[in-house]
Amino acid sequence: VVVTLDANHVCTAARLVYLNLGEIPIVAEKASSLLVGHAFSEELVAETAVSARQAIDPTGDIHATADYKRHLADVLTKRALRQAFARATDNN
Repeated sequence: VVVTLDANHVCTAARLVYLNLGEIPIVAEKASSLLVGHAFSEELVAETAVSARQAIDPTGDIHATADYKRHLADVLTKRALRQAFARATDNN
């Protein structure tokens, strides 16, 4: 997760990319676009996580089932968004 914020802490650019959920990296374009034009809020984090979850279709393997990977993607999306906004805010 990468976000860029303006001086008012509003997102001007965002990118969500998922690895190890399938054979190739997954770019969650729709979820990324939900962030642009908005300041951080828990509602925005939740809405973005739902959109990202809809963009992925993980495959199970010897390490984890598809359901577990889906759950992990949801949890890590929320965590990464909070961290990305916090870091971007600190840099402004």
